[in-house]
Amino acid sequence: METNTFWSSLIGGMTALIVYLIGGVDELVTSLTILMAIDLTLGVMVGWIIKDIDSRKTFKGLLKKTAMILMVIAAVQLDNATESGNFMRNAMILFLIGMEGISIIENLGKLGIRVPKFLANAFAQLKKDNDDKKDDEQ
Repeated sequence: METNTFWSSLIGGMTALIVYLIGGVDELVTSLTILMAIDLTLGVMVGWIIKDIDSRKTFKGLLKKTAMILMVIAAVQLDNATESGNFMRNAMILFLIGMEGISIIENLGKLGIRVPKFLANAFAQLKKDNDDKKDDEQ
C-alpha cells in the first residue's frame, strides 16, 4: 500500500497545531468533539427526514463548529495572557458543551424522540451557569 507522505505530514501537522492551540486534548475537549459530531449528524438526519437536506445548511453547520473551535483558541490565548491557568478555556468549553447539548435535544425533538427532562435541564443549567460566570468576570 502506498502512502502519500506529503498529505500525511500536512494532516498530522495541522492536527498537532490545532491540539496545541486548543490547549491540549482532555476530557472536556473529547466531550465537546463528540457532542459536535452528534449534533452535526442529527442535523443531517433531521434534514433527511423532513426532506430539506441542503449542502449550504451543512456547510453553515461546519462553519459554526469551526467558529466554536476558534472561540476555544481565543479563550486559551486569554488564559495565556492573564496567566489564569485553564479557567477561561474550561469555561468556554463547558458553555459550548451546554449549547451543543441543547441543540442535540432540539434535533432529537424534531426527530420525534423524547428526551428525559433531567437531561434537558442539565444542559440548560450548564449553559446558564457559564453565562453567569462570564457576567461575573466583566
